[in-house]
Amino acid sequence: EFEATLKEIVNAKRVSARKMNNLTEIAMKSLKEDTKLVSILYRTHKALPPAAKISSLYVFDALSRAARSHANKHPHSNDPRSAEGNSATFLLKVEGILEGLFSDMVALEQPEAKEKTQKILDIWIKGNTFPSTILSRLKEITEQGKGKKEPEVNNANVPAPRPEPPTTDSPTNAVPDPQATLLALLAQAANASTSTNGG
Repeated sequence: EFEATLKEIVNAKRVSARKMNNLTEIAMKSLKEDTKLVSILYRTHKALPPAAKISSLYVFDALSRAARSHANKHPHSNDPRSAEGNSATFLLKVEGILEGLFSDMVALEQPEAKEKTQKILDIWIKGNTFPSTILSRLKEITEQGKGKKEPEVNNANVPAPRPEPPTTDSPTNAVPDPQATLLALLAQAANASTSTNGG
């Protein structure tokens, strides 16, 4: 039931609040199987097309905050060291996949995905949904995602003072074409030698 409802939510064009609430209720009643729940969540997320991954992130947010609220209200029955699954053990298991989740969201190279990921992180920081050490690592991942394109473009533009070679368009590629780079360097060397001879 959990997996079927999850897939309905993430594959829909719009997130349904009613279905999200339903999924949260199912998850809270199934916390004894916390490992299975987190496994389904992450496996489903990784298999989704990029457009559906934002909805998947919302699911992680809804379930994590519900579990945190429950763990805070009932600390005695939510021992993170318990052999039986509960809100606290569920959160611990979610913590284990958060870096992979955030790295995946940042790697989508979609402004909306990065924006939503940042918003979710801000909510978690304000609500102390996860330990500060985890949140700090997630913040690093989102910061790296924001600045990810710039260093690549700058590095590719280091040999910029050459108006002739057509390889100036290549910085848009995440990985520079080695052949194009080699040709550019050869062109530079040729220009340098001709200017030296001319001088």
